[in-house]
Amino acid sequence: MQLRKFLAAAVAALAFAPTGALAEDYPKMSFTYAHMIGPTHALAKFDNRWIELVEEGSDGQITFEVFWSGSMGGPTEIPDLVGSGAVDFGSTALGYLPSQFPLAGVVGQMQRTFATPPDARSASMKIFSLPPVQEELARNNVTILNTTTANPYNLTCNKPLRTMADLEGTRIRANGKYPPAFFSAFGASPQTVAFAEMYEGLEKGLIDCAWMSHDFAISSNLNEVAPYAIDLNLGAVPATQLLANRQKFESLPEAVQTLMHEAAEQSSQEEFAYLEEVFQTTIDEVMPEKSMEYVHFEEAEAFTEVEPDMPQMWADDLAEMGLGDAAEQVKAVLDEYRAKLVN
Repeated sequence: MQLRKFLAAAVAALAFAPTGALAEDYPKMSFTYAHMIGPTHALAKFDNRWIELVEEGSDGQITFEVFWSGSMGGPTEIPDLVGSGAVDFGSTALGYLPSQFPLAGVVGQMQRTFATPPDARSASMKIFSLPPVQEELARNNVTILNTTTANPYNLTCNKPLRTMADLEGTRIRANGKYPPAFFSAFGASPQTVAFAEMYEGLEKGLIDCAWMSHDFAISSNLNEVAPYAIDLNLGAVPATQLLANRQKFESLPEAVQTLMHEAAEQSSQEEFAYLEEVFQTTIDEVMPEKSMEYVHFEEAEAFTEVEPDMPQMWADDLAEMGLGDAAEQVKAVLDEYRAKLVN
């Protein structure tokens, strides 16, 4: 069933065509695009697909020059690069910038909030459309066209974790503000480690676990230094946000804007089918090939009894910052989707 869904999405992708527009409706245009990750990494797969769909949908009239692997600027620099017009588009995780994007950045900071990748995207796009979030984005002169998603995040570790006691003192890579608070609730020791330094951190024992989906971990070759995949479900995650320079995007012909929005929807639907397929394939086929042990966490019920309510924690913090009313609008969306996972 999963494979059939994936193949159906692939067939649909071949037939992609922008609604109500012909190739001659698109002027010849070239855009610059900065991405925090390399083009072959799973995290960039469907951002790359969005580029392909826009180029194909315009019959080659629209093209992109892409600066991969942070070559134009690191994850925290990309929003300013886009907002200033140094590049036209960019993909990064806004959760890395909680001071600059306290509202929009929440989507990548919430553990155990989104049950599935479609839920993660749907909730994110609802949040991005809220008036106070739009105001925040406008202040930074960016607009969000899409968010890539990931399968539920788990832990990839250099030691097996089976019980709550095993979590105590475990050094888990958790950047930002809220992921560290989440893992601290279980007695773990969160560590701030750059994405590019996780491999070395696990290899040298500076950290014990990385927090990401199993397929992302294998795409990052972490299996070579962390052979234990823990099955503890920490929720699906909106991974990276596709940003556009707001002023430039709004100045584009309507047909171009529509094409880019439709390409975002199409690439996301393909992503969901892919993630559903790859989730089970990773467990059944890839992990054995990579000599990884799929470890069952035996005390999931005890884990849920201790886990903090992350949307409430976040909303309380923003109320102290004077953003209480805006935070409540965002929290209503987070609560709606969290209920699907924890109830």
